[in-house]
Amino acid sequence: MTTPPLVPYRLRCAHLAEPLSVAADRVRFSWLLAGTGHDRRQLGYQVQVAATTAGQPAASQLASGDQLCWDSGQVPSSSSVDIDYAGTTLMRGGCYAWAVRVWDESGTASPWSEPARFGVELDPGDGWHACWIGLGPIRDTSGPPSEPGPPDPVARAMRPPPYFRRSFGLTKPVASARLRITALGLYEARLNGQRVADAFLTPGWTDYGKRVLYQTYEVSGLLAPGENVLAAVAADGWYCGYVGLDAKRAGAHYGASPELLAQLDVTFDDGCTQRIVTDESWRGRLAAIRHADLLMGERQDRGLEPYGWDRPGFDESGWRPVRCRQRDARELTADPGPPVRVIEQLAPVSIRADADGRQIADFGQNLTGWLRIRIDAPSGTRVRIRHGEVLAADGSLYTENLRSARQADEFITADGPQVLEPRFTLHGFRYAEITGCPAKLDDGDVTARVVHSDIPRAGWFSSSAGWLDRLHSCIDWGQRGNFVSIPTDCPQRDERLGWLGDAQVFARTACYNRDVASFYVKWLDDVADAQLGSGAYADIAPTLGNASAGTPAWADAGVIVPWTVWKMYGDTAILRRHLDSMTAWMDLLHRANPDYLRSRDLGNSYNDWLAPGSDDTPPELLATAYWAHDTALMAEICETVGRAEAAARYRELWSNIRDAFSRAFVRSDGSVESGTQTSYVLALHMGLVPDDKRGMTADRLVAAIEAAGWQLTTGFVGVSYLLPALSSTGHSAVAYRLLEQRACPSWRYMIDNGATTIWERWDGWTRERGFQSAWMNSFNHYALGSVGEWLYRFVLGIDQQPGTAGFSHPLLRPHPGGSLGWARGSYQSARGTITAGWRRDGDTFSYHVELPPNVTATVCVPAADGQGAVFHVGSGSHDFTGSPLAAGFR
Repeated sequence: MTTPPLVPYRLRCAHLAEPLSVAADRVRFSWLLAGTGHDRRQLGYQVQVAATTAGQPAASQLASGDQLCWDSGQVPSSSSVDIDYAGTTLMRGGCYAWAVRVWDESGTASPWSEPARFGVELDPGDGWHACWIGLGPIRDTSGPPSEPGPPDPVARAMRPPPYFRRSFGLTKPVASARLRITALGLYEARLNGQRVADAFLTPGWTDYGKRVLYQTYEVSGLLAPGENVLAAVAADGWYCGYVGLDAKRAGAHYGASPELLAQLDVTFDDGCTQRIVTDESWRGRLAAIRHADLLMGERQDRGLEPYGWDRPGFDESGWRPVRCRQRDARELTADPGPPVRVIEQLAPVSIRADADGRQIADFGQNLTGWLRIRIDAPSGTRVRIRHGEVLAADGSLYTENLRSARQADEFITADGPQVLEPRFTLHGFRYAEITGCPAKLDDGDVTARVVHSDIPRAGWFSSSAGWLDRLHSCIDWGQRGNFVSIPTDCPQRDERLGWLGDAQVFARTACYNRDVASFYVKWLDDVADAQLGSGAYADIAPTLGNASAGTPAWADAGVIVPWTVWKMYGDTAILRRHLDSMTAWMDLLHRANPDYLRSRDLGNSYNDWLAPGSDDTPPELLATAYWAHDTALMAEICETVGRAEAAARYRELWSNIRDAFSRAFVRSDGSVESGTQTSYVLALHMGLVPDDKRGMTADRLVAAIEAAGWQLTTGFVGVSYLLPALSSTGHSAVAYRLLEQRACPSWRYMIDNGATTIWERWDGWTRERGFQSAWMNSFNHYALGSVGEWLYRFVLGIDQQPGTAGFSHPLLRPHPGGSLGWARGSYQSARGTITAGWRRDGDTFSYHVELPPNVTATVCVPAADGQGAVFHVGSGSHDFTGSPLAAGFR
């Protein structure tokens, strides 16, 4: 029987599906392959790219060949990721179609793929013809209904978002229309009464003084002959709203009031064009939204909504002229990341009413988003919603851990049935307290809208232990709730910042859980923007003024996260893009520490943040270990991008740092200075223990764990490498013992006590003491969830061969152990889905593997001798047997 050819599908450009605006130097292609049978491989590919014109199908333009700007020809290559565009210069603002075909192991060519599209961003100078418009810092003078007590300074500081509109006419049939739009603040774009697209909190958070993102939408379907109205609402957002935890400057970090920038380019069937831009012809006013803030919440007076304001035929005579100013030096860049969307909707598992009329809805899951409520109420009814992660002992909403954030939405209703929902805020919550409703709410009246960056699920995990599956769910929900334009530390209190240390310890877990390639591409631009002239990476990105920089384990994210993105997705472009900034950071470290011990310029030195008990890990040890780790990664990075001489220098530097670390911190008996679990873990994981002492040092780590009552004592830094270090040194039995530990501190303690996301602190709540200090006690904070990487790489065994990237050469090496009878899961890699599952049944161990086309995997099956049997296999399904007695591999 003839084997069907491989078929390319799921085409991506710059990690995105049919992006309408991509920077020309970021146009890179990838695809997956579908095909049955074993050992299916791609031996070559051919990519064609054609310029497209409005109204003509992409397939016909590729087929005709008239507008081809690149035909790669048949390229002998097994690569299906990170394919760089190599054709003629792409036109700024241009639209393109592309397709690919491949040759398989028999030399058979596939059919051409279905074509995909991409667009190129505008020239940041000549391509834009719009002006920034706004109404200035106008405050809400209407105020809420009078309440006892002094005036509320927070409420007084917040402003109503301005509404903008512009009427224009169209006299000919429209072939295509592209709206490019952004804001200093947030925007919601509307066209002829319809919301443009389904993205929220656009344009996203950047350092607005340096770079502002814009989005591009195809809107021809929303246009009509005759009068049309382009409209928008602009809110404070991260630009001029409350964000961060600095009491001296809680808000307005980048500007005083929101502004809008928009450009609509219309192409007609006859090839003529028309352009509508933000300029002095627009009109604006304040309306129903009285304030909207990411931390504080949103207030709407529905009776003030000018119904029909975003449609043709509306009387705008009472609207005021806008303030208009020319574009400035800040860079306008097409958004390289995924949009923030409503991803899911949850009904409450219960709604409980108390004697005072408060109704508390429990959604059964700590999440990030807001509520949508359907009510029938008379005009002027005041409905207030407060959000919290947990309940106090008396059953009331616990909000002390929000600090100054309020997470409160308020609606003054119009008359009759209506839907209440905010538009420019975000809350972290499981529970919502609702007051002011004229009747008891049913489950169908209230919906939690789950909101985060659209990062599709990539990883699945299940096991014989229900609590472990819940832990995996907690890790995933914590990531979802904190991946909102940037990776934040928490989604509820007055912080919500992009801490680099938290992000780097969780980065590989994040990649296994979700497709975060484009998400990290965007955020790493923020990291580069925040880098100081000295080369030091800031502790947070985007920055808020004078942020600390150069902190060990935090600033090192500037190297670790790009390396992780390359490792997981095979994206070499991200290494090239950030190589200069990474090199500047490494040069700074070497200049400051000529003795190869990182003891100077340690920034804020958070060390092993939130380690239970006392953090006794020496700061210089932690810092030097991370410097060595950066250096090893830089050697691999430089080798990958063709900088062989630089790679050699980094290997020599790493050897010098390792020798200095060993002399300073590693003793002859294998013990490591201070004896903390984190000290041992860093020394082992980062390869800083001499080879002849590595076994002794691993045994010392086990002894330290035993001395702590078989409990972990690691904080944010140590926990990410703790279980991998144990399994990598043949101590998976100890790793499982820590995993299954039920006493605090442990992951299982969180699960046993009702966690649905990972807590910030091991002891965020205990049976003995109740809540930890409200000053810093989030119940949705992903850092301690970095154990997720171990579940994929070691429990399931889905890993990669050293020196490879993008899962072209998977290493499948499970580490069964503990009380688990079975575990199974999968990972949607850059080359397709890798599935792995094992079962222990008496004296039999079975391991099932499914591999996509175009990969070659090494499978290591546990054996009684601890070494395991090794197999080399290609695509298809494979089954193996081994010994369940093996605790792991050395």
